[in-house]
Amino acid sequence: MDGLPERKRQLDETASAEFLAPELLPPAGLPHPDLPAPDPKDTPCPDSLTGYIGETVLSSLPNDLTRMLYLASLRDCNSGLYLHSELSHQRGLHAADRALRACHEQIFRRLLTTRLPEYVSQLQEYIRYTRGETVTVLKTWRSLQAYRATVPLGTLSISAELFFLNISVALEILGKEMPELQES
Repeated sequence: MDGLPERKRQLDETASAEFLAPELLPPAGLPHPDLPAPDPKDTPCPDSLTGYIGETVLSSLPNDLTRMLYLASLRDCNSGLYLHSELSHQRGLHAADRALRACHEQIFRRLLTTRLPEYVSQLQEYIRYTRGETVTVLKTWRSLQAYRATVPLGTLSISAELFFLNISVALEILGKEMPELQES
């Protein structure tokens, strides 16, 4: 158990400045020891790549909740790297990771300021977009709570809990409209 707080601290050290206190950030310009050395293809500016991702990849998705779920699906659960087959190959692994991470954090921040009725409509729109059966999606989301794995790495627990609360309330509101879910 003694190594657990140190392990958590190591994970937090790789988080972005938006989600971590400045005194906990690693020195600027130093590579993380657990990640491979940057590839020369990683020279493109992540800001322009972030804009490109927003304008091309994410703009076709119907709303921020759908965008956030999509971006979270690109994050490797073991390394925390965002992997997109085309962008990672064309622009370099680390440049694509930085840009996708920035997009994920930006969308998460927007969702934190979204009002509850908008969560309900975005969840409805997400279900329509996936063409899933509403009852099945709602039951699965209530049961698995997989949305808990969609927040960006390094997110403050209070921010994550606010997001989780908004999603669970939106699920309850949608569930009230479905008699099939009243027994669950």
